[in-house]
Amino acid sequence: MADPRFYDNAGPISIARIGQLTGATFAAGSADALVHDVAPLDRATAGQASYCDSPRFSGALKLTQASAVFMTEPMATKAPAHALVLVCARPALAFAQLAAHLYPDAGGLWPAAQPPVLPIAATARIGEGAIVAPGTFIGEGVEIGDAAVIGPGAVIGRGVQVGRGTRIGPHVSISHALIGDNCIIHPGTRIGQDGFGFVNGPQGHFKIPQLGRVIMQDNVEIGANVAIDRGALADTVIGEGTKIDNLVQIGHNNQLGRNCIVVSQVGISGSCDIEDFAVLGGQVGVADHVRIGARAFVAARGGVTRSLEGGKVYGGFPAKPVEQWRREVGALSRLGKATKTKTETGND
Repeated sequence: MADPRFYDNAGPISIARIGQLTGATFAAGSADALVHDVAPLDRATAGQASYCDSPRFSGALKLTQASAVFMTEPMATKAPAHALVLVCARPALAFAQLAAHLYPDAGGLWPAAQPPVLPIAATARIGEGAIVAPGTFIGEGVEIGDAAVIGPGAVIGRGVQVGRGTRIGPHVSISHALIGDNCIIHPGTRIGQDGFGFVNGPQGHFKIPQLGRVIMQDNVEIGANVAIDRGALADTVIGEGTKIDNLVQIGHNNQLGRNCIVVSQVGISGSCDIEDFAVLGGQVGVADHVRIGARAFVAARGGVTRSLEGGKVYGGFPAKPVEQWRREVGALSRLGKATKTKTETGND
């Protein structure tokens, strides 16, 4: 279930109405059944809807507790007996349409029914010794810890929690996030905005509501002009003691472990698992759904396209053990020199 501090659920919704919204068909006699929320297959419970659009997820489908599942007709027979099958051509699109109906204001910094009338909401709680600079917006239900510092022009959306002793620089925006103690967030950084999630539909790209959070643990430092997207259905997590340099992009659902180092201009696609003490050098790019093991080191400008074992040094594109990468670069250089020599001497 989406965290009610950040999201307002417009449910429940009947199966009949879901069919109207998405074009899905369903078993006779189930039109009046109700769905209260959406969730991924592996975390869905009774009263929630999910989707399965690939045989890759058959294991999760078998174990899901979801009450309703969007599926294509060829896969419909694989659903567990307790789940109502919602048959459609594009299960991911139908799921996104349902999520958008249940959470029409998912990206809001304040409840749609309560637009702000004060720069600091009356329900916000400011801890003892905390400093809030002029020009700051603090939304409903925000909690600022003791001795925290909020710089001028910062925007803190509804429900956000900021821990004790944390320092937030000028013009930072934070939404849909829980920030730990003694963190440092430098100017211009954005935390908790929508992840980059879309599904193809007949009329173009349909936006997938982003219903997760950002969880930032204690003693994290974030550089200037960093973007950390909140999760789509799960959370984006930045582990204790991790340090992130300027101009880094961290996509939705990523899990960064404790004491990681992420150097400037790194881009991490969605749903990656970066384990404890991993180091990503400047301008490293990480593809989605990969794991980088504990204490791995990826050299600057490395391109991570598959999971990497921990405790090793990697380089190049695609990233590989640095000794192998250096040998390949050296061999290519020697081959280029040999070709140039043959051309200059006229030898074929």
